Amino acid sequence: TPAVALERCRVVTCEMAEVAVRALQNALRSFDHYTEALASAIREDESRCDHYEDVLGTYLVKLSAQKLGEQESEESAELLKAIGDFERISDHALNISEAAKEIHDKDLQFSPEACHELDVIESAVREILSIAVGAFVENDPQRAARVEPLEEIIDGLCDEMKSHHVDRLQSGSCTLNQGFVFNDLLTNYERVADHCSNIAVAMIELE
Repeated sequence: TPAVALERCRVVTCEMAEVAVRALQNALRSFDHYTEALASAIREDESRCDHYEDVLGTYLVKLSAQKLGEQESEESAELLKAIGDFERISDHALNISEAAKEIHDKDLQFSPEACHELDVIESAVREILSIAVGAFVENDPQRAARVEPLEEIIDGLCDEMKSHHVDRLQSGSCTLNQGFVFNDLLTNYERVADHCSNIAVAMIELE
C-alpha cells in the first residue's frame, strides 16, 4: 500500500532528522565541553545517519517504481531530497567536532572578537536548524518560509566574518593555525544553513 509505506518513510525520516540535529548540537557543545565520549557519540550519530540514508533511499526508490499518485510521487521525491540534506548535516557535525578536537588538543585560543563572532554565528545556526527541522517534522510550510531569510543572513555574516578574520591576520592578532580552523568552521556553518534552506524550499515547493 504505497500511501501507508510513504507515511512510514516520513516517520522514519523524522527519526533521522532528530539524530542529525543531536549530532550538530553535540558538535556545537564540544567547543566548551570537549570529551572523547562526546566526540564518539557524534561519530555514532553520523554513522547512523549514513545508514538511514542508505536504507530509506533504497526503499523510496523501490516505492517510486510503484503506481503512485502525483502528490505521492512528489512527496517521495521531497523525502529523497530531505534524507540527503539530513545526512550532509550530520557530516558537517562531524567536521565541526573534529575542529573542536583540534582546538582542544592544540589549546588554540581565539581572539575575543573571533570568539564573539563564533557565538553569534552558532546561535544563528542553532536557530535555522530548529526552524527547518521543526517545520519538516510538523509539516508546517509557513514555518518553513522563515528559513530562507535567515539563511541569507548567515551567508552575509560568514562573508563579513571572513573579511574580519583577514584583518586580524594582517594585524597579527590571529595566527594562521587559528585562521584555518576559524575559516573551516564558518564554511561548515554556511553549508548547514544551505541544507536547512534546501529542506524548507522542498517543503514549500511541495505545498
